[in-house]
Amino acid sequence: MNAQLITALLLGAAVLVGWARLLLWQRAAGDLGARPWRLAALLLLQPVVALLLYFGLFPPTLPVAGGTLTVATQGSSRFASAGKGAHLVALPEAPDVAGAQAMPDLATALRRYPDTRRLIILGQGLVARDRDAARGLAIDYTPPAAAAGLIALARPDRIAPGATFAVGGQVAGLSKAQVELLDPAGRVTDAAAVDADGRFSLTGTARAAGTAEFTLRLRRADGGLVEQALVPLRIEGDAAPRLLILAGAPGPEVKYLRRWATDAGYAVTVNMSAGGGIALGDAPVAINATSLRRYDLLVADDRAWAGLGGGRGAVLEAVRGGMGLLLRGSGPADGALRGQWRALGFDLSGGNGVAPIALPAPLAADRARTRAGIGSADIPADLNIGDDLLPEATRMDGVPAGRDAVPLAQDAAGTPLAAWRALGAGRVAVWTGLDSFGLVLSGRGDLYGDWWGRMMTAVVRPAPGSVPAFTGPAWVGERISLCGLKPGARVDGARLATDPATGDCAAWWPDRAGWHQLRRADGAFAAFYIHPANALPALRIAQMHQAMALLQGADDKSDPATAARAVPGPSWPWLLGWLIASALLWWFERSRIGRAAAPKS
Repeated sequence: MNAQLITALLLGAAVLVGWARLLLWQRAAGDLGARPWRLAALLLLQPVVALLLYFGLFPPTLPVAGGTLTVATQGSSRFASAGKGAHLVALPEAPDVAGAQAMPDLATALRRYPDTRRLIILGQGLVARDRDAARGLAIDYTPPAAAAGLIALARPDRIAPGATFAVGGQVAGLSKAQVELLDPAGRVTDAAAVDADGRFSLTGTARAAGTAEFTLRLRRADGGLVEQALVPLRIEGDAAPRLLILAGAPGPEVKYLRRWATDAGYAVTVNMSAGGGIALGDAPVAINATSLRRYDLLVADDRAWAGLGGGRGAVLEAVRGGMGLLLRGSGPADGALRGQWRALGFDLSGGNGVAPIALPAPLAADRARTRAGIGSADIPADLNIGDDLLPEATRMDGVPAGRDAVPLAQDAAGTPLAAWRALGAGRVAVWTGLDSFGLVLSGRGDLYGDWWGRMMTAVVRPAPGSVPAFTGPAWVGERISLCGLKPGARVDGARLATDPATGDCAAWWPDRAGWHQLRRADGAFAAFYIHPANALPALRIAQMHQAMALLQGADDKSDPATAARAVPGPSWPWLLGWLIASALLWWFERSRIGRAAAPKS
């Protein structure tokens, strides 16, 4: 209970007491009491006096226009001016600006000038340290022209050993630029020219588990080097996912799938049926809830799935508990296969025959780069076959679909080859390819690994204890937010203090470039990379411009009244009114006006 409420209650009680006194006096006076209009006036003046006294003690607030603060940041002119009626401050990233007050951060500047309601930002914009302090203020910011170079870079957060990954981005200010991707050994794995919008996409292949540092080179049209960027990758293979492959018969598809999965870091178990009760492969696995709990992913063809009989219920129960299930066909889609997949929520739209898979067109160019010594290590250097000798990879004529099915992989013609859907805590996927092993034999192991890696990654049981760190590149000396934490989390052995407002996030300022390790109290950990402070300057500036645009957009949607501050109004008019009303009430109570005349004897 605050002072305002206590005062209001006391004044209200005083009004009630005053009303009670007047009414009791009127009742006791009888015919000699006040006339009705006099009594009404006295009753009305009581709350008027109380209200005037209340507002004299606590005057209402009035909106007052706030001040303007001009903030110099990185890239500001040394001769910047504050403008009329504004104060000029310089943040640590700004150069020496004449007449500016140096401030360690924006929050300190706002404490120095508490009436600030509008910011004029000069230069490249606010860094992450100052953006939270600017929220809720009107922001006037015009970004300068984007610097020439790499302004966007997208890479996978983590990949499996042996998987193919893509690196994309955008270049500004350089027409007809060329980009190259180099592996950790310095070999060019892919090269491409940027399109009309400056965008590009390159592919590479991950090798052994651990951390890897690929390199992205940006060259002008004449071949001159413009920029070289490090592309850090986290290749996770420490905890090998456990894969169970069930096949109704032995064949090359199972052989090459097992070989690829083993190289990709899976712990593979294969059970195949040769007919007549003969089983091939590893030791037979009993299909029940206990045994399936040990596996993270089950891959089965249509004949093996049909042969499980009542065991299919145990498999689906394991999927609801988190295990992944990937079904593939061994031939054209017949009625039995369609019924199996329909029971899992997938419909095959199309015919019952076999159709070719459209392979990517740039295959010949890839081989040309290989013969020149810059191709992928997956393709033999002496391979020189034409497109007419490529394997005819086939698929079912039907296209997997469903109400909540999500497409997974597609061929060069855009035809979906696989789809997945959620089932409890796990996922189920279907694959319509029939002889994808031919891609490995023709040197297209990258495409084979891309398809199978994408499907398995989408449905495999998530690794326990994964730690989400942060998204996007980070630089030395710039604050980053690490989330998904629990009490006791550490970075490089140093304990982190979580923010009580979020409960699972902490701020951290890296002081050195390179790989860092985030470890939680439960033992889960993640590695992430910090760039040097002078690395990727165009990308860093582009991210600052984007963050400022988002900050401006959030403020533009707010009420314009938030750009003004509310201050207590003057109290003297209310106190003067209270004094006049009190004097009037005192005089009126003692006057004879409106009183009944006493009868003459």
